[in-house]
Amino acid sequence: MDSMDRKGVERKFSDVCEEWLCMERLVVKQSTYARYEHIVRKHIVPVIGERNISDINSSAVNYFVYEKLHHGRLTDAGPLSVKTVRDICVILKSIIGYAEREYGFSHIADNAVLPKKRKQEPNILSGEEQQILERYLWEHAGEPRCAGLLICLYTGLRLGEICALQWQDVNLQAQVLQVRHTIQRIPVSGEMCRKTLVILDEPKSEASFRTIPLTDNLRRLFEQLSPNKVSTDYILTDSARCIEPRNYQYYFRRVLELLDMRIVNFHILRHTFASRCVECGFDIKTLSEILGHSSTSMTLSYYVHTTLEMKRKQMELLA
Repeated sequence: MDSMDRKGVERKFSDVCEEWLCMERLVVKQSTYARYEHIVRKHIVPVIGERNISDINSSAVNYFVYEKLHHGRLTDAGPLSVKTVRDICVILKSIIGYAEREYGFSHIADNAVLPKKRKQEPNILSGEEQQILERYLWEHAGEPRCAGLLICLYTGLRLGEICALQWQDVNLQAQVLQVRHTIQRIPVSGEMCRKTLVILDEPKSEASFRTIPLTDNLRRLFEQLSPNKVSTDYILTDSARCIEPRNYQYYFRRVLELLDMRIVNFHILRHTFASRCVECGFDIKTLSEILGHSSTSMTLSYYVHTTLEMKRKQMELLA
């Protein structure tokens, strides 16, 4: 065994995780690094960090997956969702790949098994729920935060994207809005305690930079809100200070409670927009670009579902 192999065998996996984090910090966004760091320090290291690299194999990874699926939650040691565990395993796989390249190992965990992804249809507002919500929002459309909910319902903007939207991002003459930033709260490690920080960042991917045409009713909505606005003011606050996504989520919840509607996540506005577009016969490529998806396959797999009635109509074509 040469010196590199011996060094790798004796090295703790937690040390390799730290090396991988140092490498990633040089090449990824601040928000992405914060997510990586949280996953590594809170999920990966506590379970398998004390093992030597030589002890990391398919069995160890399968044990890790089992623990996360059954006891992975940080607050109550309950189960994590399959999607969350798969996301964590993407990071774990990248760290293992780094260990293989750096310390001369190969095929460390090729036989590890990931939990099977369960296909779920997106949760959307029913037609009646959407009518109730829209009626209230249009009645209070002069209030920027209500207007913001309408904008999301008609454009599919993500929570962080609507919070980051400034007047300079809206061109009423061209009748478009541009998505160029997102606001999010990220964890920040400190020596004595763990804190969080609200940052203005670029969108999550290249595809998320996009230009969205405005319908006539949205153009009129912006015109109602826009007299004498400063270009760098945030639309939701009408000032140079943004609203934090978490607080806007709370505001959305209060609106739902006021209307005696079921309490749902803010993301339902985006899901509802996309699903209504599919129902209206939107071209999937166009819809994918409006949503900021990296590929049409993501849009197809998540939003395009055939109902029994649709299948029946297609079968009747044979007659």
